[in-house]
Amino acid sequence: MRLNALKAINFRNFKRFDFEPSPYANLIGGLNGSGKTSLIEAIYLLGFGRSFRPGGYKQLINSSESDFTVFCEAMSDTDEVFKIGLRRTSEGEVQLRLNGETVHKLSEIARFIPVQLFTPESVELILGGPSLRRQFMDWGVFHVEHTFYELWVAYTKSLKQRNFLLRSKGDVRQDTFWRAQLARLGEEIIQLRIRYIQEIENFITKSATFFLPDVKLEVGLKQGWDQSLSLADALDKHTERDRRYGHTSIGPHKADIKLTVDGIDAKLVLSRGQLKLLVASLKLAQAAHYNEKRDSSCIFLVDDITSELDEANQKKFITALEGLKCQSFITAIDSSPVARLFKQNPKMFHVEHGILKQQTEN
Repeated sequence: MRLNALKAINFRNFKRFDFEPSPYANLIGGLNGSGKTSLIEAIYLLGFGRSFRPGGYKQLINSSESDFTVFCEAMSDTDEVFKIGLRRTSEGEVQLRLNGETVHKLSEIARFIPVQLFTPESVELILGGPSLRRQFMDWGVFHVEHTFYELWVAYTKSLKQRNFLLRSKGDVRQDTFWRAQLARLGEEIIQLRIRYIQEIENFITKSATFFLPDVKLEVGLKQGWDQSLSLADALDKHTERDRRYGHTSIGPHKADIKLTVDGIDAKLVLSRGQLKLLVASLKLAQAAHYNEKRDSSCIFLVDDITSELDEANQKKFITALEGLKCQSFITAIDSSPVARLFKQNPKMFHVEHGILKQQTEN
């Protein structure tokens, strides 16, 4: 998938921008606070329905306005065109459009914008809690297994119902019903996740070896309950504990990805610099797996690449990106040194005071 055009109105510090990117590499330069990160944030918003930056949706609206709109024209690798729009008001109203028609679920547009993001905060994928690694895993499952989303929505609804019942000390017979629902849905979810981790494992180890040749990485899955038990049996076993504490303590909502080096948690063994390279490896591996499974490409967003990677590893990262033949949007305060690392000249842009301009070639 590639973006032919990106437009926004009243988004962050932009009154308006019209962006016609290259189908391959795009470099966006500008001082801190100029608005360059907001450009890739707008793309991320279409792919995830939310920002990757702190704060609520109201911060996305230009300070003098009451709503924002982001629109893109995307083209698949088979030249099929999709026109996607998202509007949000300060009152919280959301409007979604796909090819001129109103749609009601963010998932209906997110499928068409498969976005990978690498930022200074991405190291939290390893240093942070399990929820971040579940999000990483489930992005991949969502984009390659189309049954996953509805299963996860149904599981989440059932989980909320059971947790409410547990907190309110409700009818035991109702709890039996909700446990059965969670067990059925949870087993289907975990099978999709197991298959995904098995498929992506070789991509991850190959990518990690490219960046960290002296590190032997192992990848596994903690499914969220005792693997020797079915989820139904595990829920039954934990029923009294769950009633005592008022929440469901096991299940796929407790899953995690295991990343180990010589059997030890990677975050305890690797330096911070190595952890950044490992995150880059994970993102590139996921994009490579997506390319193979979908016979299509991701859109790669990279914020402030020069602060995250030294020049040698910037070169490695860019080489890997070019190998994937995916469209990329990369920000840097000074984009010229980064441009020289590409084999194929990137399209270059500059942002200043909320105004986007294309740079002419030297």
